[in-house]
Amino acid sequence: MKSRASTPPAAAGSRPYDSRGAGSGAAVAWAVGMTMATVPCSARDAGRLLAAAAARVEISLAELAAAMVAESRGTPPPALIGRALSQAVQTARTSPDARSGRAVPGLMPSTEEAEHALGRFFDARLRLVATPADEPARRALEDAIYTLCVLMAEPSAHAAVVAAVQYTET
Repeated sequence: MKSRASTPPAAAGSRPYDSRGAGSGAAVAWAVGMTMATVPCSARDAGRLLAAAAARVEISLAELAAAMVAESRGTPPPALIGRALSQAVQTARTSPDARSGRAVPGLMPSTEEAEHALGRFFDARLRLVATPADEPARRALEDAIYTLCVLMAEPSAHAAVVAAVQYTET
């Protein structure tokens, strides 16, 4: 049996996604609370996150909350709403600035350090192309790629190189 805190009160006689019922305010409050627990974030950030997800699929916040309530009771939300919620939560979890919904650069390396790491990468790549069987050349390339990934906070070599080139050009 679910506790009262985990399931919001139902609006009497309302459909699963009906936001006009008496429980729509409670549903929004419950949705904000669940988002706060899921992300984690403040109530203000959770409200902004839900509002952005609702705007993305062109429905009201109350309708989105009603869909979340219905989902907690076993009725899956429409695919579009589910995707919008998933994307919003994923963005908030991976973004240092959940309020704005965009990534904010953290501590960035100096331009000189990024240029030096790029130079090491390009030198190691040329060395490995010239001598593909050279084990030290392969290790040097792997080290250069790792350094770029860490410096630029990117998970892949390609993304790190692109980010470093863009960073050093600005």
